[in-house]
Amino acid sequence: MNAGLFFVLATLIAYPFEGVCQRQGIRGQVFWLSGNQMPGPGRAVTPGLGIKREIHIYEVATRNQADQQEVFFSNIKTRHVATVVSDADGRFKVKLPPGRYSLFVKEPQGLFANLFSTSDEINPIVVEPRKFTWVSITVDYEAAY
Repeated sequence: MNAGLFFVLATLIAYPFEGVCQRQGIRGQVFWLSGNQMPGPGRAVTPGLGIKREIHIYEVATRNQADQQEVFFSNIKTRHVATVVSDADGRFKVKLPPGRYSLFVKEPQGLFANLFSTSDEINPIVVEPRKFTWVSITVDYEAAY
């Protein structure tokens, strides 16, 4: 083996490419919920159904860093980090570096999000080193509570 190739291989082993060896990120499930969800006598609560959707991940964004129309957003001003598609049951997993992110579900009307922090961050998720953060996203803009 020539010295140049050995050096490259040794460097890759000692300092692996960040994207290949990430052991943290976000995993979760996307659910669809619609119709009357008000509890009542003799009425069972309808569970959410897992759905296939595109999930867009941005560096954490606040409401004043995006255009908002009800629960739909557009023109997010923070950096778009990743897009992942959930399977037919709504499950997804994406590797990301540690940090704070905003998650949006793509719908025909725009990017959906319905959770906010006390500092107005849109659907904020924290990814910690060597951990996958679990999230459950309920797309419920057609539900009544």
